[in-house]
Amino acid sequence: MSQRPRDRRWLLALGLPALLALGQQQWLMRRPPRLLALEPAAASAGPAALSARFSRPVDTASLQAQSRLQPALAHRWHGEGDRVMLSLAPGQRLMAPLTLELAGRDRRGLPLPPRRWRWDPRPRLLAVMAEAGGGERLRLRDHDGRWRSLTPPVARILALEPLGDGSGVAFTTEAGDGGVRVWRLPLQQTPLVDGKGTAAPSAPPPVQAGRARALGPGDLGFAHLSADRRGALLVQAGGPSPGDPQTLYWPAGGDGPQALAIRATGPIRLLPEGGAAVVPEPEGLGLLTLPPRAPRRQTLPGSRDLSSFCPQAGRALLVRHWPDYRRSLERVEPGRPPRQLWIGEEALVASACAGGGERVWALLVAGTGRPELTLLALDREGRVRRRQRLTGWELEPGTGLSHDPTGDQLLASLRPLGPAGAPPQPPQPVLIDATTFTLQPLPVSARLAIWLPPG
Repeated sequence: MSQRPRDRRWLLALGLPALLALGQQQWLMRRPPRLLALEPAAASAGPAALSARFSRPVDTASLQAQSRLQPALAHRWHGEGDRVMLSLAPGQRLMAPLTLELAGRDRRGLPLPPRRWRWDPRPRLLAVMAEAGGGERLRLRDHDGRWRSLTPPVARILALEPLGDGSGVAFTTEAGDGGVRVWRLPLQQTPLVDGKGTAAPSAPPPVQAGRARALGPGDLGFAHLSADRRGALLVQAGGPSPGDPQTLYWPAGGDGPQALAIRATGPIRLLPEGGAAVVPEPEGLGLLTLPPRAPRRQTLPGSRDLSSFCPQAGRALLVRHWPDYRRSLERVEPGRPPRQLWIGEEALVASACAGGGERVWALLVAGTGRPELTLLALDREGRVRRRQRLTGWELEPGTGLSHDPTGDQLLASLRPLGPAGAPPQPPQPVLIDATTFTLQPLPVSARLAIWLPPG
């Protein structure tokens, strides 16, 4: 056999895969770019932010010019490469779901196939309502104002803690002999609906509730709940007899519980972004990493309590207690000492903030007998932007203040003040315009009320 035919066969065997690879590369280059994923962005990105991933790098300017948003709210596409983000301009309120008509080109000029999506980032309201025949029930308020029951009646619901990814809600109920039982109710939410091309997408479906499941080792002496935005849950509990506290941790999307050896002098709170917890200690507030991260602890000394977290990672509001019985509100952020925003003699009973603390709200109580409730708005430097007496109302004990950035409204459980000596009135969920402080009491009785994240 001559050497030349053999060489030709070798060249053919070696060259054919290369030609196939080259042809495949040319086919892929001519293939239109595709949207691989569209999902809600982190809370720190702002209300109604969406994260998009494409099959190849896209021209962000073309997305800005060719995509459409209805209602026509001011927005911006930013980022580069195959991962970009859509965010709304600040100061806008969402009163209805958004429809996104996605269009644009990749960096070679090839057009994206048109896609339409429906996106409803507004939170719903969870509330504990009394039953006419006795007991209480957990209910959900849809965006149309109608209420739906999520649980059957129980004796009494003591605490609520929605999971930050919207996948469920944890709550505690009274058990026999004055004990406490912890429950987890799974919820299915679909706030982002694909229109399957250019077809008009349907409205997001209603929230679907599963069956509540008991967590932990049965009846407890007490239980404090905390959740993060990833869906993790922490239960800080004590048994029916004193001296046996325990901390149980259910990681996001994983098995559980894991028993954590944490000693605390008060309620433990998970960081919203996950992976760590704020732990009250005798010498101050500790920041402790959680499994599977390597153990690490930082401590902020002083007599301080965690008041609330801000949407931007690493930002929080603290209440500091001074020897002369004054209180101050502080903002903390990574790498900087706490910044004092307010100080006074009133009791600071609740707070909330937007973004990284650019806007802060605080509820103050002064006086005894018939205490006066005041709502305060501060900017990031601590300047008072608005101060208003909430005449005729008092805060339901054990409840807080929370902010909905999509509608720029605050939520509080307030109790109307009747005439002196009259029986106490039942509390109500009250929506408060975060700018004008206009109150909108909802016409229901609810002892606990809190926002359910959209997922």
